[in-house]
Amino acid sequence: MMTAQLQQAPCRLLLVEDEPHLAFTLRLNLEAEGFEVIYAADGAQAVQDFSTKGPFHAIILDVMLPELDGFAVARAIRHHDARIGILMLTARTGENDRLLGFEAGVDDYIAKPFHLQELLARVRRMTERAALYQSKTSTAKSEQFSAGDLHLDCNQLTLTQGEKTNTVTKLEADFLRELMSSPGQVISREHLLENVWGLRATTETRTIDNFVVRLRKMIEVDPKVPSILISVRGKGYKLDLSPKK
Repeated sequence: MMTAQLQQAPCRLLLVEDEPHLAFTLRLNLEAEGFEVIYAADGAQAVQDFSTKGPFHAIILDVMLPELDGFAVARAIRHHDARIGILMLTARTGENDRLLGFEAGVDDYIAKPFHLQELLARVRRMTERAALYQSKTSTAKSEQFSAGDLHLDCNQLTLTQGEKTNTVTKLEADFLRELMSSPGQVISREHLLENVWGLRATTETRTIDNFVVRLRKMIEVDPKVPSILISVRGKGYKLDLSPKK
């Protein structure tokens, strides 16, 4: 049975990569950083390992895999677990591939070839978020935010808008919380990178832009012409909750 509960143990990662040399290098460096790594070389094995060898704190997931591709693996995992962080690795850098990843529930996306230290930084952030979430849910009351007709429950990972409720991932909840805490105010890309993804503000990434596309499909009447989750060119994003005509 798939589960998202984390035990009091070293951070455990599921590494899914079919290229042996890259898998060996990643596993070696992750274990040197103190992570426990479970390795799967194909998509079907990854889904099985997630079910039988978990719980895990985060998943590092390649796109091009035998049996099931990375998108299918992410969808299968998200069907059972909205909280675990999923970092997708791929040599496919097209915009459509990135959007497919976020549609499947991926939290972050890093293109091959990549800098090892950047990958390690992103994995650390994901595992820290998992540990923080676990400690909060075991000791604190439900964390909820409301802005206009949007209501976010960070513990249940639900976003309600009127009578419509969507399940969100933990990272999506973190992102929405930043905007819903200051509705109408522009939240800079630098702030979001540092406080949601745990990345340096100077990091070049399209992650935020692609991430927003998925969220707009949840809350906008026409996601292609957004009126709620607004991009402010050169600055960042804001929630516009003014009455719509």
